[in-house]
Amino acid sequence: MPAPHIEENVLDRYAMGTLPGESIPKVEEHLLDCFFCQSRLVETDEFLAHFRVAATQLDMRPAPLWQRLLNAQRLLWGGSAVVAAGLMLLLVPGVPEQMKPQPAIVQMQSLRGPEARTEVARGRPSVLIFDVPMVAARTDFEIEIVDTAGNEILKGNGNVKEDHLTFSTGRLAPADYWVRVYQRQPAKVLVAEYGLEVK
Repeated sequence: MPAPHIEENVLDRYAMGTLPGESIPKVEEHLLDCFFCQSRLVETDEFLAHFRVAATQLDMRPAPLWQRLLNAQRLLWGGSAVVAAGLMLLLVPGVPEQMKPQPAIVQMQSLRGPEARTEVARGRPSVLIFDVPMVAARTDFEIEIVDTAGNEILKGNGNVKEDHLTFSTGRLAPADYWVRVYQRQPAKVLVAEYGLEVK
C-alpha cells in the first residue's frame, strides 16, 4: 500500500524551513518517490517566492478609521479590558493619517543575466543587504548608486552588522540603477556591482 501524501500544512512548513528536524527525513523520503507531492512542493515554492516579492511592495498606509473601529469592536466582544483601552487610543485626536512606511529589506545578490536585476517598489525606502564576503575587522565600504548613464544618484558608507554589509536608501525614483560596492583601503577598489530596478 503506497504511503499517504504529505499533509498540506506539513508541506508548507517544509517549504518555509520551519518543519522540526525530526520530521524532515520522513518528508524527504516521501518526496523521493512521490511525483504528486513533488509537484505540490514546486507550486508551494513558487507561491512563497511571489509572496515574498509582494510583501516588499505592500502599501503601508493604515486601514481607514471605520475598518479599525470594526476590528476593535470584534475584539471587544471577547470581553478584554485591554482592548477597550486600545479602542480609546484609536479615538484620540491627533493620530497621523499616514504612517511612515517601514523600509523594505532587499537581498542584493551578484548574479549575471537579465534576471539578475533586483526589484524594489517605488515610493518606499529600502535597506540593501549585500552578499559581499566579510573579512574580519573590515568596515571601510562605500556604496554608490548610479543611473544607467553613470550619473551619481546616492553615495554613502556601508554598515557592517552581524557579518553583513548593509546600506539604507531613501525613496528612489522609478528607474534602473547600478549599485556599486567599493572597498576604500588601501585604495578604492570596486568589489561588486548589482542591478536594481525601482518600479
